[in-house]
Amino acid sequence: MEEKRYPKIRLAEPAILLMGILALASRFATKGPEGPDIIGFDKVAHFFVFGLMGTLWFRFFDGELRSKKRFLQAWALVAGWGLLDETIQAMNPARNADAWDLVANASGAFVAIWVYRGWSFYRRVLETPVRDLARGKLMVEDCVVSREDAKSRSG
Repeated sequence: MEEKRYPKIRLAEPAILLMGILALASRFATKGPEGPDIIGFDKVAHFFVFGLMGTLWFRFFDGELRSKKRFLQAWALVAGWGLLDETIQAMNPARNADAWDLVANASGAFVAIWVYRGWSFYRRVLETPVRDLARGKLMVEDCVVSREDAKSRSG
């Protein structure tokens, strides 16, 4: 399946927005939103948020789906942003910088990019417009089909 092409800036907008939200959150004088009372939950949140960011940046960079260069560009950008984010938090007396957050950030980006490259269902979900997902439709080879249509195609 060939990747769908959008104007370059359109692919960067969600990643830039996510980075901006994280930068603002790191500068606030409060600790941030409270999550469930589960040990290490913040690391799980870091893993998935930076995983999403890694996938968004991977979609932005040019190259083949299996390109190592494209993989490393996206991963390095997100891992670097994670380091910058922790540095910003270290300068905020109300926040704590944590090396394990860096590990969660970098590993989340790595795993998410790897999964995006190798799992076509994940790519289709991310490439399908939200309004179509909400209606139960999923992108299949450059066309959007409903669940019922997908079942009849496979069976």
